[in-house]
Amino acid sequence: MPTARISHTPAPVIPGISDSVTARSGALLFVSGQVGVEEDGSVPKDFVRAIELTYAELERALKAGGASYEDLVRVNVYITGLDQERLMIWRMTRDNLVKVQEPCASTVIGVQSLFNSATIEIDAVAAV
Repeated sequence: MPTARISHTPAPVIPGISDSVTARSGALLFVSGQVGVEEDGSVPKDFVRAIELTYAELERALKAGGASYEDLVRVNVYITGLDQERLMIWRMTRDNLVKVQEPCASTVIGVQSLFNSATIEIDAVAAV
C-alpha cells in the first residue's frame, strides 16, 4: 500500500516505470546485492528461475528490515549478458512477482559477471 511518505513521478516516455521517487524524512533500509540460489547452493541455469529466486531473496531482506515491495524507492538490477530479450524476460517476470500500484525508480545494468556466476543481482533502498 502506498504511503504519504513516498511519492512516484511516472516516466513521460516509457510506461510502467517511475521517473523519480520522493521519500520524505524517516528511516531508510539499504539492501545489499541479492542473488538467488537453489536450496543446494547452486545458481539456476534458467534465467526466469534465477529472477524468481533473486526477488525472493530481495523480499526476504526487505521483510527482515521491516519493509515490503511497496516501500522500495530505488532498485538497481545487474544482469549478465543483457540484451533486449533478457530485458523483456526480466521485466515480464518482475511484473508477475512485484505487485505494486506504482513502481520504484530503477536502473537495469548489463555486467560482465556477478558473484558465484549468478545471472542477476539486485540491490535496493526502501523507506521504512
